[in-house]
Amino acid sequence: MTSFTRGVFVMLLAGSSFLLGACNRDSVPTVEEKLVGRWEWQQTANDSQHSLTPTNTGHRVIVEFDRRGRARFYQDGQLVSAAAFSVRRVTSGFGKPARHIIIYRGYQNNQFYSVSGNRLHLQDASGKTSDHMYIRATPEVSVQASEQKGL
Repeated sequence: MTSFTRGVFVMLLAGSSFLLGACNRDSVPTVEEKLVGRWEWQQTANDSQHSLTPTNTGHRVIVEFDRRGRARFYQDGQLVSAAAFSVRRVTSGFGKPARHIIIYRGYQNNQFYSVSGNRLHLQDASGKTSDHMYIRATPEVSVQASEQKGL
């Protein structure tokens, strides 16, 4: 191989390595990573055609999924339950898209989920048709921490 050919080969190899590094799979969040965060309940629809919302129930519900596989459920600012969870990809059959399911340890009900933008859609996997819609909640900043900075 001539030195020119060797130089071109090395440059092509370096360039392709650079391009592959720029498209690093780690830089694109996975479906599981999109689930992590605080989500505020917006509505639940079920078979009865009557939607439940924070307005008609009088309750604010937050669910928080963390990277360590813990889910925490809050109602009106109070922690009401917590569970370990895992996520699995489930195929429904040939030609049908795969779905993702949250499996809660210690609970009988699991949920299919999808994340689109700042919306989380949960559907009970128990056979009941309950659809829950959440939006990504803004992180709550402690008022005490803000006041202490001013001191």
